[in-house]
Amino acid sequence: MVNRDMERRDVAAGPIVGPAYSYVEWGAIVAGAVTAAAISFVLLTFGSAIGLSAVSPWPNSGIPWWLLAIIGALWFLIVQTGSYALGGYFAGRMRAPVSTIASDERQFRDGAHGFFVWALGVTISAIVVGITAGGVVKTGTDAASNLAAGAAQMAPAAMNTPALDPMGYAVDRLHRSAPVANRAAGTASADATNRAGSGAGTNEDARKEVGRIFAGALSQNALAPDDRAYLSTLAASRTGLAEADAQKQVDQAFALAQQAQTASRAAADKARKASAIGGFLIAASLLVAAAAAAAGGGLGGRHRDENGTLRFFGRDRFW
Repeated sequence: MVNRDMERRDVAAGPIVGPAYSYVEWGAIVAGAVTAAAISFVLLTFGSAIGLSAVSPWPNSGIPWWLLAIIGALWFLIVQTGSYALGGYFAGRMRAPVSTIASDERQFRDGAHGFFVWALGVTISAIVVGITAGGVVKTGTDAASNLAAGAAQMAPAAMNTPALDPMGYAVDRLHRSAPVANRAAGTASADATNRAGSGAGTNEDARKEVGRIFAGALSQNALAPDDRAYLSTLAASRTGLAEADAQKQVDQAFALAQQAQTASRAAADKARKASAIGGFLIAASLLVAAAAAAAGGGLGGRHRDENGTLRFFGRDRFW
C-alpha cells in the first residue's frame, strides 16, 4: 500500500527530466582521436624509414621480404594498439566526472568514449587515405587486372604491338600472302637486300601481325596449324632458314610467349594473395586497437575518479 502511494506521488510530480549534460563529450573524443592519429603517423613513418633502410635491390643483400612483411605487420599492430589505447585513455581521463551515477555506468561510458576515439580516428584515416591514395589504388587494381588477363596483354606488349584485336586478326587473314622461303645460301644476301629496301614500316606491320596471331593463340592456349604454317613460312622468308628450322623457331617463340603469360598470371595471383592477407591483418589490427581504445578509456576514467595517473619508470607524470 505504501509503495503504491509513493508511485502515485512520483507520477503526479511530473515527467522525469534528463541530466543537463550530454552523455557523449565530443571534445574529449576529438582530442583523443587526434592524439592517436598523431602518434600513429609518427611511429608508422619511423617504422617505414627503418624498413626501407633494411631492404636492398641487390640480390642476397638485406633481410628477406617475408621477414620484413612479418616485422611490418607486428609493428603496425603494436602502433595501432598503443596509439589508440593512449588516445582512449586521454578521452576517458579528460571527460567530465559524473558522481551521481553508479560506478559500473561510469566505467561503461568511459570505455565507450575510448571506443568513439577509435571509431573517429579510423573514419578520418579512411577518408584521408581514400582521397589521397584512391588514384594509386585504382591504378594498382587496373594493373593487376591487366596482368591477370595474361594472353591478350602480355605477348603483344612484349612485341610492342597492340592487344588482341579480333577484327585486325581477321583482316590479316584476308590479306595474308604466301612468302617464299629462301633456303639457298646464294639467295640469302639478295633476300636481305630486299628486306632492307622494303622499309621499316613493312617490318613493323609484320611484327604487329605476328603479335596479333600470338595474342589470339595465347587466348586459346594453342597455335592453330594454319597460323603455325604461315608464321614458319614468314620466318623462313625473312631469315633464310629452312622450313623445319623456321617451324622450330616459331614453336620456341610461342613457348616463350606462353611462359611470359604464365609468369604474369602467377605474379598477379601472388599480388592478389598478398593483398588479401594484408587486408585481413589490417582489419584484425584495427579490431585489437578498438579493444585497446575502450580499455584505455576505462583506465583513464578510473584514474580520473581515483586521482591516479600513468606511471612511467616509477613516476607519475604527463609528461
